[in-house]
Amino acid sequence: MIRTLAVSLALLCWVPQAGWAFDFPALYHVIDVADDDVLNVRAQPDAQSAIIGTLLHDEADVEVMALSDDGKWGLINVGENAGWVAIRFLQHSGAPDRPLRARCGGTEPFWSLSLDATHVFRDPENGSQPYRHTVELSSPNTTNSLAILGRGPSGQMIATVDARACSDGMSDRNYGLSIGLVLTDEHGARYLTGCCSLSP
Repeated sequence: MIRTLAVSLALLCWVPQAGWAFDFPALYHVIDVADDDVLNVRAQPDAQSAIIGTLLHDEADVEVMALSDDGKWGLINVGENAGWVAIRFLQHSGAPDRPLRARCGGTEPFWSLSLDATHVFRDPENGSQPYRHTVELSSPNTTNSLAILGRGPSGQMIATVDARACSDGMSDRNYGLSIGLVLTDEHGARYLTGCCSLSP
């Protein structure tokens, strides 16, 4: 209970605002690729590098985590791997909706969280637990950090999401968002960490 109170008090330092903004991760869609062609995903940001996957000519909701040093390639996930696509064939799809929509997860133990109008937490032990979205807060000190609060039938959810590189530790995928998650109920509090991908 004391830990829950401390987290709640810390969040009072955050303020509701529309200031959460970052360049990456961001959603893009494929452009200028012929209907009968595909966009290659390469192992390195180099046109001669090995092809590890492809995107359809009209692929949408492609999450770009970062750009190469020269700004010509975007880092994306394809399957269980991360690879690079020529950024000139991608167009930015616009700023993420508010509240933030994302798919998050972690390991040891395995869990997942969908952030949406209703947040749904899942783990093998307890199944699905819905949390009604209550508020989304930005820090006055940075535009790359966000707190999301939700209330469920038996407790609260407090998530802090940061726009920074994250690894799930089990695959070669890259993520552009990290998450710290506190879940409280009558039995106490749990703290989990993991990574997130933007949802369309």
